Amino acid sequence: MCVSAEADFIAAGALLPIGVATLRTVRHRDELIIGSLPLLFAAHQFVEGFVWLGLEGHVSGSLQDAAIRIYLLFAQVVVPVVVPLGILVLEPDRSRRRWMVPLLLVGLAVALRLLWVITAHPVGARALDHVITYATDARFGYVVATGYVIATCLPALVSTRRHLRWFGAANVAGLTAATVVRYSAVTSVWCLYAAFASGLILLHLRDRAGRPGITFAP
Repeated sequence: MCVSAEADFIAAGALLPIGVATLRTVRHRDELIIGSLPLLFAAHQFVEGFVWLGLEGHVSGSLQDAAIRIYLLFAQVVVPVVVPLGILVLEPDRSRRRWMVPLLLVGLAVALRLLWVITAHPVGARALDHVITYATDARFGYVVATGYVIATCLPALVSTRRHLRWFGAANVAGLTAATVVRYSAVTSVWCLYAAFASGLILLHLRDRAGRPGITFAP
């Protein structure tokens, strides 16, 4: 996230009601994964606020290190698996699901690679020109970066669900913008963009449900 800890906390606060509203709109078990994303993104921005506080010397080094690890684990390990999985289980068209399965496998491979990077290398962070750059960003490489884009964007783009296609298009635009702003800070910048783009999930679930109450129908 750009600018400051305060900006991260404000972003988290703005996303929180969207996340709560999205979960309240969930009607079926197959909606739980994708329906939890806005709230998870809100928590993610909240965690990065503590990364900023650590960089500014306002919290202990151990708390800063924990915040960095939690932030990276979600951004680089959880997201490339959960996003394609959530879209896959929602997809009603069998031929589209067949296209999505290999994309999920790509996401799993990317997540395992980045999990190794996070656990086997330093996970420091530093503020540079009003953005946070994470040590793992420099180890992405073009193959892993391409796999990340494929896993987090293409499943939504091939979905039959209109708002999810918009979510995929927004993620592509966000990744492009993040790369242009500063490639070395792509994780931080894109996660903010994806967090707000996840509001499209609320529109999708409201469009799909159109009725009150959580029934978890099979």
